[in-house]
Amino acid sequence: MDIITGLLASEQVQTAIIALIGLALTIIVNRASAAFTLATGIQIEARHREALHEAIISGVESAMRHGPNEAFGTLRAHVVQHLRESVPDALKALTPGDGVIDRLIERYAAEAFAKIGESK
Repeated sequence: MDIITGLLASEQVQTAIIALIGLALTIIVNRASAAFTLATGIQIEARHREALHEAIISGVESAMRHGPNEAFGTLRAHVVQHLRESVPDALKALTPGDGVIDRLIERYAAEAFAKIGESK
């Protein structure tokens, strides 16, 4: 017992123990920070994605007011302008690749046309 007490009383051993505890805490904090960043990053991306979809839907609905026979190019221009004005942060954060916006516009335009067909 005196040997353990003597070792723990040693300044070098105390310094080493404190260094090990500091290292362990650093590792734990870094892991927790990475997990938190990952979790919040996913949530932020999901919010941007949802905002982008909602803006496309409202842009399509707004463009449909020009008439269901509107050309896709005009519809797309109207929706893209609406996206730039309503959700610029989502566009910047998600940076959708070529054709992604077009496919989403086509999808929501088809749904809007189906609604028009059902109401008649």
